[in-house]
Amino acid sequence: MRADALERRNTLIKAARVVFADRGHDAPLDAIAARAGVGIATLYRNFPSRDELAHAVARTTLAEVRELAVRALDDCGDDPEGAWRRFVDAVVELRMGALVPALVNSLDELPSDVREARELTKATVTDFIHRLQDVGLVREDVVPLEIIMGIAMLTRPHVLMFEDTTANLVPRLITVFLAGLRPDGAALPPPILPESDVL
Repeated sequence: MRADALERRNTLIKAARVVFADRGHDAPLDAIAARAGVGIATLYRNFPSRDELAHAVARTTLAEVRELAVRALDDCGDDPEGAWRRFVDAVVELRMGALVPALVNSLDELPSDVREARELTKATVTDFIHRLQDVGLVREDVVPLEIIMGIAMLTRPHVLMFEDTTANLVPRLITVFLAGLRPDGAALPPPILPESDVL
C-alpha cells in the first residue's frame, strides 16, 4: 500500500474511533468520513462495510492497549503506582468502551487477526494486573476481566447531557474506581464475570 493510501486509511481509523466514542457504534458513516476530511466514497473504498471499519478500529486499539500494558509492565519495577495510573489514564484516552460492541456482538465472527489481537492484549493486561496484585496495589479478590470491563464501562459513549454538565466526570469516576480496587477496601462478593469473554 502506498504511503498516502496508508495515511488516509489510518486517518479514517482514528476518525472512526473518535466518532464511535462520541456517538456510539451505530454512528453514521458519513460523520466518520467528514471527520477524516474525505468523501464517503473514499471511506467505502477503504472499508466496504461498517463491520470492516469497526474491526480495523478494534485491531488498532487493541494493539495500542497491549503496547501500553507492555510499557507499564516494564515500568512496574521502579514505580508500580505510577505505571498503573499512567496505564489507566492512557486507556481512558483511547475510550476503549466504544470498542465493546465491535468485540462482543459476534465473537465467533471476528476476523482471526482481531481475535488474535484480543487474546494477546488480554494476556498482557492480565499479566500487568497480576503484577499489581503481587505488589499490593490491587486487591486480590478482583479478577482482571472485572477491571478491564470497569474501565470499558466508564469510557463508553455517555449521554451528552452528562458530559455537558460534568466535564470531568470520567476522570473522577476512574479515580473512584481505582480507589475501590485498593486492597484495604471491604470484602467483595464472588466474581460473576467469566474469564474468557469481552476483551
